[in-house]
Amino acid sequence: MMGFQEGIRRHPVIAAVRNEEELKRLENSSPQICFFLFGDINTLPAMVNQVRGMGKQVYLHLDLTQGFSNDRASLKFIQREIQPDGVVSTRTHLVRNAKEEGLFVIQRLFITDTMSVETGKHLLKQSKADAVEVMPGIAPAWVYEELRRKRALPIVAGGLLRQPEDVIQALQNGANAVSVSGGDLWNLDIQMKSSF
Repeated sequence: MMGFQEGIRRHPVIAAVRNEEELKRLENSSPQICFFLFGDINTLPAMVNQVRGMGKQVYLHLDLTQGFSNDRASLKFIQREIQPDGVVSTRTHLVRNAKEEGLFVIQRLFITDTMSVETGKHLLKQSKADAVEVMPGIAPAWVYEELRRKRALPIVAGGLLRQPEDVIQALQNGANAVSVSGGDLWNLDIQMKSSF
């Protein structure tokens, strides 16, 4: 199975899947990677297997899935029983613990002002995340440059990307990939040069 960077090189649009209807639409779509923004301890094993059967990678958003606590036992269960390609979280302690448990981890940062960029850089240094998702994805180019200043991480832009032009702008501003829900933008044909 390819890694995260190879997946976004092949297709820089990540499918952010919010429900079972979107999961059905994923099968014949272009994204090589999907983020699960729903599911619970009972349904996730079968859904992860379903996505794997499509030849795609799946990353669980720990803050949006149900039935798990915020401790290492849950992370061990996720790694052993659900076996996603990785996880996403806004919580630095979960990101750090997931890394220590051997999971590929994407830290989600909400960038609302200049101070939150500085806070985000500090959180990434603490967590040692493998990649970062910046929300909203319409952040200006300098935000991506600042987040990459000390460490060349893959950066995903997510949130408020509704039109093809929004996706192109996020990639031109420095994101390596975008995560979008709904499926309308999943098959967008984008040829961008990778910066990592």
